Amino acid sequence: MDLEKIGPKLKIFEIRWSFSNNFEALVLIEYVMRKVYTIGDCVLDLFFEDDKPIEARPGGSFLNSSVSLGRFGIKVSLISELGEDRVGMQIIKFLEQNGVDTQNISRFTDTNSNLALAFLDEHKNADYAFYKTRSGKKSCIVFPDDVKKDDVILFGSFLAIKQEFRPDLLSFLKSCKEKGAIIIYDPNFRAQHLPLLNDVLPYIKENMALADIVKASNEDFELICGVKSAAEAKDWLKGFSSAVLIYTANKNGVSVFTDKLHSFAVPQIQPVSTVGAGDTFNACIAHFIVANNIGKKDIDILSQEQIQKMVDFAVSCSQHVCMSFDNFISFDIASKFNK
Repeated sequence: MDLEKIGPKLKIFEIRWSFSNNFEALVLIEYVMRKVYTIGDCVLDLFFEDDKPIEARPGGSFLNSSVSLGRFGIKVSLISELGEDRVGMQIIKFLEQNGVDTQNISRFTDTNSNLALAFLDEHKNADYAFYKTRSGKKSCIVFPDDVKKDDVILFGSFLAIKQEFRPDLLSFLKSCKEKGAIIIYDPNFRAQHLPLLNDVLPYIKENMALADIVKASNEDFELICGVKSAAEAKDWLKGFSSAVLIYTANKNGVSVFTDKLHSFAVPQIQPVSTVGAGDTFNACIAHFIVANNIGKKDIDILSQEQIQKMVDFAVSCSQHVCMSFDNFISFDIASKFNK
């Protein structure tokens, strides 16, 4: 039996062998579900509209992705850190209620948990103000050592380019790559980080070079390297990385570069909030890979049909998230894919 061809769900398989003496042995083989590890900051998101607070939600880009994956029924663990304060306890409880493994979230007591203020404009796009309580402090995150072949590592945002965090993160990523894990990187680079670009650009490139998939927006590439089209982004990337590029351009569509360009238009919507759109897109890429049993060796040879299905799924779910202040897929939508 070729276990690599079996789907991702946890199952028990019976195999019977018959020997010449008519003795029949029954063997039970447990095929364990592939796992997704997300790496990122945990924050409490506070939403403002017309300078008035309107909503509060647990947030952080890769927390958002992990919650959607948990609701989809994917085995997911969030690697992060939180304070032993009320906000931290609230976020831990929320994650566990949504099927996210929290054993890789380290806890600190010297400061409070982080906050992010999201000020929505008339188009419901967010301008962020981050309140980082651990600025300058050493991270207390401890990386797991149980990553296996074809597990998925999903990471990015500012935590992935923090100088004091780099040595441990880099060691973990290289170890995962050696083990045959699939690495997905989203720089999720913000305008407020532009003053630091010269210092962190080598880290961004290093992350992209280690990745099997780079998923980034047109805004990311314009801020990071000044390019304004999918083709220019791919040309810049291929100078140092062989990763598949998934380039998102909001209402202007999605481009996927494997051995050739695949372009997709997207339906137009009137969003309530776009805060969790990219995070949901990332979760859907990881979900599609695991649910369709796509291995590391398959990433750069995906068929047109597979890419079409992946993008349609990711766009549909992302737009669903844009229609509320939640930054993750709803239980109702997730249930349709859990059957």
